[in-house]
Amino acid sequence: MANLLAEAVKLLQANQAKKAEELLTPYYPANVNNANFLHYYGLAASNSGDYASGIERLKKAIALKPNVAEFHHNVAAVYRLVGDFKLSEQHYLTALELKPDYAEAYFNYSAARKFQADDGIVSLVEQQASRTDLSDVDRCFLGFAAGKIFNDIKDYDKAFAFYEMGNRFKNASFEIDQFRNEIDQMISVFSAEMIQSLVAAGNPSKVPVFIVGMPRTGTTLVEQILSSHPDVHGAGELPDIASIAGTMKQHATQKLEFPDYLAHVPEQVFSGFADAYLRRLRTFDHSAVRIIDKMPSNFLYLGLIAIMLPEAKVIHSQRHPLDTCLSCYFQRFRRGHEYSFNLTHLGLYYREYERLMQHWKEVLPEAPFELHYSDLVENQEEVSRKLIDFIDVAWDDRCLKFQDNNRPVTTASNWQVRRPMNRSGMDRWKNYDSHLEALRQTLELVER
Repeated sequence: MANLLAEAVKLLQANQAKKAEELLTPYYPANVNNANFLHYYGLAASNSGDYASGIERLKKAIALKPNVAEFHHNVAAVYRLVGDFKLSEQHYLTALELKPDYAEAYFNYSAARKFQADDGIVSLVEQQASRTDLSDVDRCFLGFAAGKIFNDIKDYDKAFAFYEMGNRFKNASFEIDQFRNEIDQMISVFSAEMIQSLVAAGNPSKVPVFIVGMPRTGTTLVEQILSSHPDVHGAGELPDIASIAGTMKQHATQKLEFPDYLAHVPEQVFSGFADAYLRRLRTFDHSAVRIIDKMPSNFLYLGLIAIMLPEAKVIHSQRHPLDTCLSCYFQRFRRGHEYSFNLTHLGLYYREYERLMQHWKEVLPEAPFELHYSDLVENQEEVSRKLIDFIDVAWDDRCLKFQDNNRPVTTASNWQVRRPMNRSGMDRWKNYDSHLEALRQTLELVER
């Protein structure tokens, strides 16, 4: 059994929850009273999107072994995904009572609610973060947790110091020169003529809608608004387009990397991959008129998307550059985004993203819808109507009540999008202005 569970853990860590569930399912009847088995079986279900089964199995594990902090921590995370913040908080607090040095629980709990200065957690997280015997992983978790909590209580200097600690101990590595070269190559390969010569090779389906941009620019909010429409389904952040870009090279007549191999790919390959992608979208919803893929980093692949899916709609979500970069710096991304743990790297990455987006505007057959977060906040109905019109479905008033949409939200913004439209995400950078000179210079922003 230990080997079986170890294998399931490996699959879960590799983001292959469905395979983990398939591995464990035959052993379930013999393990209905095995708390450890039920715990991993529950994680596999919830990570596969079956949140009800995941919660049920995790609750059974807790009933059998009520004093295991990890069980409470993990069921709290699932309750948070489905929007049950009260139960989520209860289980996070139980996890911390059982294990007061549980750094990851402090981190995840910090994102589940807004804190006040008199909350007991404030002194607890500060005490834990000041310990000298912590691993780098725990320092990272506690830095981000304390940063979020002190930001909530408006102690901005202390919050920034803790965020710096969290980012430093992530020990991330990012090569800006390599990234700059990749952008150069995409701009060189994807000319307007090259895209135009291949669009007939794609699939003309109008089902896909892509929301792209930097992380933390309102992409989840836009998806929440659109998916509140009964004909629109939000599929979340799908890794498929990046995966296709990495896999398609196997069909090229010359061994080259993306995007250089595209000139050596038979035309039917583009429609083949487009068809496969559309079948994947249909696994989320069989009848929706539009299905949204809100992977922000698909901005890197808009040329490939234009060839494969020439009728797809693209929404480019933007926010003030300082707010965008600061919000990324304050977010402990679980995987990828290595640029985001250093403010200078963030600024340099942002400039390359801007450079590529400017190129797409010039060469794509249809320019993306340019959505500015501040416009959406200030003119909710007007911008929401323009978005709905852009994806070519009839208006529905439910799009104005996106906070009532009870679909699971798996991104870091899942707490915010359960609240009505508000200005809390606007001009956050002003609270941290004294710490942002290096970022400002990298972005070459002089405004105050």
